[in-house]
Amino acid sequence: MTRKVTFLSSLLFGALLVFIAAIPLVFSYPYSDGPNSGPSNAWELVRMIAYDSWALFLISGLVLLIASIWGLRGKILNQ
Repeated sequence: MTRKVTFLSSLLFGALLVFIAAIPLVFSYPYSDGPNSGPSNAWELVRMIAYDSWALFLISGLVLLIASIWGLRGKILNQ
């Protein structure tokens, strides 16, 4: 039971990371007027972080998705 919860939570977390990695494809980088200006709200901060490290989020998310799908497939077929 706990293994299934672990696989499902890693599946959800992997999907969230892939979603965050896709944010730069839809939304542009937030406007900034100077070199020391920062985000004005939380959504701009999320867009800046996603824009700067989208490859890390994508690779981590895909690894978690594939591992959890393999784990769930093995657990479902064995029961």
